[in-house]
Amino acid sequence: MKTRMQPPAGTLGPRRRRRRWPIVGLAVLLVLAAVFYLGGGWYFSGRLYQLGLSGAAKRAATPTYHLSVAAVAPGTVTLGVPADPDQLLTPGVWGLQWPTGYGQVSTILARGQGTVTRAFHQLTGRPLAAGAGVALDNKAFPQNPRVGLGLPFQDVTYRGPLGSYPAWLVPGARDTWAILVHGNAMDRLDTIKVVPALHRLGLPVLMISYRNDAGAPPDPSGMLRYGLTEWQDLAAAAQYALGHGARRLLLVGYSMGGAIVISFLGRSPLAGRVVGVVLDSPMTDFGRAVDHGASRESLPLVGLPLPQSLTDVAKWVASWRYGVDWPSLDYLRGAAKLQPPILLFQGTTDQTVPAATSDELARLAHDVTYVRVAGADHLDSWNLNPARYNRAVQAFVEPILGSSAA
Repeated sequence: MKTRMQPPAGTLGPRRRRRRWPIVGLAVLLVLAAVFYLGGGWYFSGRLYQLGLSGAAKRAATPTYHLSVAAVAPGTVTLGVPADPDQLLTPGVWGLQWPTGYGQVSTILARGQGTVTRAFHQLTGRPLAAGAGVALDNKAFPQNPRVGLGLPFQDVTYRGPLGSYPAWLVPGARDTWAILVHGNAMDRLDTIKVVPALHRLGLPVLMISYRNDAGAPPDPSGMLRYGLTEWQDLAAAAQYALGHGARRLLLVGYSMGGAIVISFLGRSPLAGRVVGVVLDSPMTDFGRAVDHGASRESLPLVGLPLPQSLTDVAKWVASWRYGVDWPSLDYLRGAAKLQPPILLFQGTTDQTVPAATSDELARLAHDVTYVRVAGADHLDSWNLNPARYNRAVQAFVEPILGSSAA
């Protein structure tokens, strides 16, 4: 009788080893995938917290003076052009700030070897000098309405659900008040560019703060909630306006402020007092905005683009770590129910809010005047052409007021 030879104890035959390698390889891949997605999801959810959710991080943000002044002459400034010039080479009107002053740059006058010369007008502070470090911003005006615009204003406060909130009130004669709601830079100056147009129309202008702003109460969670809680602060500001002479309201929302305005319209009993809405680069779907920003991120060390699958995991982790309610932050789902007429500004090259979400808002809401600005980044529509922006605001607001501008 033939007998089958058995392999020595403790060894495996070639066939069994070949069958086992795919199982081992699959197990290794699963472990690596788990490490990649769970570890990467945790890491990028933390970045999301720092960049978009943390009220403390937003309050602590300071300008980075990364541009260098090569020369200053009467009415002009020459700046070095970095590898990433941002708006430095973009036509329009931009703020130029340095630690001891602020000005505006406008027309591009000349290009040199690694430099650009622009028209320059100093507004505040010590004279700008060669060698200084400066930063561009799209606010375009400094400090407050009196310093930046030469308009009188009052520091006021209103009571809200978490305490007292500071605001700036630029007086006007009409009983339709404009309430301006800034974005997640947490700075009322985000809204200052539209103030002259509204002031010329005679509207009192209330530039408000909300929870997590400097000087305003913090949210109990310490986090920005993109309208889910902040609408209550806007409601308190609306109640203040109605208690001080307003009969009707015009709401103006920038970026996250647009989300707050839309949330207010869907939740507040005071929404019926709103006769018009102006939205600039509104954050109508925070989840898609996160996807939009993540598409330009890269993986640490290897430098490869961040895959959407990892972004999805990071968002899932953020919902668990920080309580982000992604479906509730999609305000486009209720856009068809918005009642007031809307003037909507959106830049086509917005790096923060995907232009597609504003396109969708314009399709879904029933009364939208849509100003789509070619080449404009986030909240830059005014900067590229202030006169065009102001004309659009005037043409939208005058029929609401029922009479021509004063």
